[in-house]
Amino acid sequence: MKKFFYLALLLCMGFAVTSCDDDEEEKMPVEKVATVDFEGSYWDALIDNPQYNGTLLYGDNALDYKWADEETGLAGGLTLAWGGTYGFAEGGTAISNYIDADIQNHATYAYQLAAPVSNGSNNFAVVYCGATVKFADGVKHVIKTMDIVSTTYLLGVMKNGDGGYAKALTEEGDFLTLVITADNEQTLEVDMARDGVMLETWKTLDLSGLGEVNSLTFSMKGSDASNYGPKQPTYFAFDNVVVKMN
Repeated sequence: MKKFFYLALLLCMGFAVTSCDDDEEEKMPVEKVATVDFEGSYWDALIDNPQYNGTLLYGDNALDYKWADEETGLAGGLTLAWGGTYGFAEGGTAISNYIDADIQNHATYAYQLAAPVSNGSNNFAVVYCGATVKFADGVKHVIKTMDIVSTTYLLGVMKNGDGGYAKALTEEGDFLTLVITADNEQTLEVDMARDGVMLETWKTLDLSGLGEVNSLTFSMKGSDASNYGPKQPTYFAFDNVVVKMN
């Protein structure tokens, strides 16, 4: 009888512990994330045509070119480093849907909004460094991941040079590196080219190590540079920015 009572007591205690564990699991916070994928009519209206010297990214309208994601608050636009006179040529982030794999013939500024390969979505953003994206409401978030790729323009010049100014980055020791700098001074460096190996397909970056940020600034450094920075065109594309919302 005592043995039976003891076993029954252990069984009850087991139920109690299991119940507590279940309660603890139910109380664990669920991470909420949102993805900026640049899809929809709002984003479609921000795609310029032609890619160079269009009415959205150049001329007087360039002063008003900006974008903001409604759910996350992530925002970008043109840098307007010299007052906007030269539009996107002064740096910034522009929305695009151009896919162009002809890196042999289209590695020029006339195709500056094109990516060489699709990632399966319609739209993405193209950066001309330097440029900054930020959370417009001032709230800091952890940006978990972001997909990036070289543009058609950049990839063509990295592979073939541009006829005298920038060299091809095909030899050992050649490099071009994207530098992502958060407003908290944390940085992440990603090679666009290194020893002849180039970023030719979309790659997912883990940005969570940057911590909570309000802004990210994009720049590049490289082995073939002048006093003004790399000689290669410092463009890249990004998409699917995953933001932690709590």
